[in-house]
Amino acid sequence: MSLCRGRMPHFDQNMSWCNIAAMEVPAVQINDCGIADYPSGGRLGPRTLPDYEIIWIERGECRWEFDDKQEICRPGSVLLCPPGMVDTWYWDPAETTRHGFLHFDFVAPIKGRLPLRRTCTGSDVLRPLLRHAVWLASLGDSESEALAAESLRQALTWFATGLVTQSGLRTRVELHPVILRALRALRNRWGNGPKTPPSIADWAHDTGVSRGHLARVCRQELDVTPQELLRYLRLDHALVWIGRTNMKFSEISENCGFQSQFHFSRCFKQTYGVSPREMRQQLLAGGDRPLSKVIGLRRMIQIVG
Repeated sequence: MSLCRGRMPHFDQNMSWCNIAAMEVPAVQINDCGIADYPSGGRLGPRTLPDYEIIWIERGECRWEFDDKQEICRPGSVLLCPPGMVDTWYWDPAETTRHGFLHFDFVAPIKGRLPLRRTCTGSDVLRPLLRHAVWLASLGDSESEALAAESLRQALTWFATGLVTQSGLRTRVELHPVILRALRALRNRWGNGPKTPPSIADWAHDTGVSRGHLARVCRQELDVTPQELLRYLRLDHALVWIGRTNMKFSEISENCGFQSQFHFSRCFKQTYGVSPREMRQQLLAGGDRPLSKVIGLRRMIQIVG
């Protein structure tokens, strides 16, 4: 299998959020990994990266220089270095620096924005996954290497989305009272019938707020408009039926409240990048179900019913 180093994703040097729901992290091949201790005052580089490297700082403080930029990295820092980057590392002058590293390549093209840095706390899920990947890779057999690569792929998914702490995972899906009332209003409106979207004015009235207030809360809490939230809720229902039933696409379209099968297919492809038919083929072949377009959407689906 040839390794993919072309069509590299855009790297976000401002460390802003990346919506990885619009892309999938492909499989990876680990080239090298380990946990390293560096004496105080040491330096690495300048070097040119031949592949990807993800690094996490366990102990000590270091300075990372690249592209005329400088980052101070303390314990909890997780850093992603793309191929072709020229960087230099200056290790802690006062104590030994310990860091873990994994060199890898994606085996298929990846699209979308990846950050260069995340900062983790003691409750993060990212660093334990990375340590586990190193441990598995160190066992040396083919089965363990495959498991190590999958652990790294999962870690990269969390790294890209920014949901790296267990506490963060809990708090980010706590729903604002207005959102919760809006979802319950949808449940009462839809019942067991087609999920026909109400007008935003009607939905706001059912929720007990003004149309403008509903829009503000959706934007502040979920970073979507009410219209987008309605569409994502219905498309996520459709995604479940596509992957777990033999329903015809025309039936799914009707049950999810779309005006026509053509409109449904167009919205679905705009959201997930493939047609409903292609998605069913991918899921039947064992592919991963794509991540929800809005954080906490799966919980919202349970409330709506």
